[in-house]
Amino acid sequence: MQVDGISEETNVLQLHSMDVQGHPSSHMHHMDSSLIVFFKLEDLKMGNTMQVYFPKRDPSRSPHLLSKETADSIPFSLEEAPSLLKRFSFTRYSPQAKAMEDTLRQFPEEILAPKMVACHTMPYSYAVFYCHYQKSKSRVFKVSLVGENGDKVEAIGVCHLDTSQWSPSHPAFQVLKIEPGTSPVCHFFPADNFVWIPSPANTQ
Repeated sequence: MQVDGISEETNVLQLHSMDVQGHPSSHMHHMDSSLIVFFKLEDLKMGNTMQVYFPKRDPSRSPHLLSKETADSIPFSLEEAPSLLKRFSFTRYSPQAKAMEDTLRQFPEEILAPKMVACHTMPYSYAVFYCHYQKSKSRVFKVSLVGENGDKVEAIGVCHLDTSQWSPSHPAFQVLKIEPGTSPVCHFFPADNFVWIPSPANTQ
């Protein structure tokens, strides 16, 4: 395993069923399934079993990526929202219009980060990502997972080593039953999110 890099080890974690309702005795029962992505660093070992939730994604319905030329030709600002809604055939008060406007309100900013940058999908008519980084140290892992039904998946896990400045109300502390700063907090990324890390040559 590598700090600030992706481990290429082929460790395999055994996963409980992704059906949350299938484990009524678990302390995670009745919890929002989207929160069942957190785990502790010590959980990341070959043969370990944990409960993890990966939402089902239909690639055919995911927003598509645009070429740079096409993306540059489309305005991306809240001021242009009316023309954008017309362009994509959304009515003013539709759920799609609200989602697009919420995304546009998150002003673009330049990310000056020499380490890990995480990117998450945002609701929009085409693929838009919200990318950010944290100054605190993190570790990134590539992990082989296998479910109870035999399904296999390669997942990206990120471990935040210093959580002392996190809000005590962060859902990770509820899920893992720990306090800020007492333990690294790790989580898996959904299939349509990704992480940028420096190449090994740039970390020397």
